[in-house]
Amino acid sequence: MSQAVCSWPRHQQGRTQRESRRREGAHIVAASFYRGGEVIAANLTPEQRKAYYDSENKAVDLINADFYKYAHHVTAHAKGALEPRELLRAFVRYKHVDCYDPTLFNRAYDWMKARGLSEGQSQHAALVVG
Repeated sequence: MSQAVCSWPRHQQGRTQRESRRREGAHIVAASFYRGGEVIAANLTPEQRKAYYDSENKAVDLINADFYKYAHHVTAHAKGALEPRELLRAFVRYKHVDCYDPTLFNRAYDWMKARGLSEGQSQHAALVVG
């Protein structure tokens, strides 16, 4: 399940201790919880991959239908720095699995090649399954 988590705006000055803890908690959650649907074993059959994605999409639907029923799982990683009720929906988003579009892949891969982070010997089809 893809998730995007944003932190509080940088321009906030003079935060209270609780606000600072909340911001720290949001960063901990962001660092702990992003995982896209493309993170899956390459050796799965197409049927197994479809079953995995279907179950992940069902979980997304359950969470989005009653977010605060599940928010404690997200905030647990903040170890008290962020309470479930403080996790605002504006900062968290769950969405159905997307396949990694070749155009987006190539843009990121070209960026990596330009900076010497990859020799550029791979193609989308060789690295992205499904």
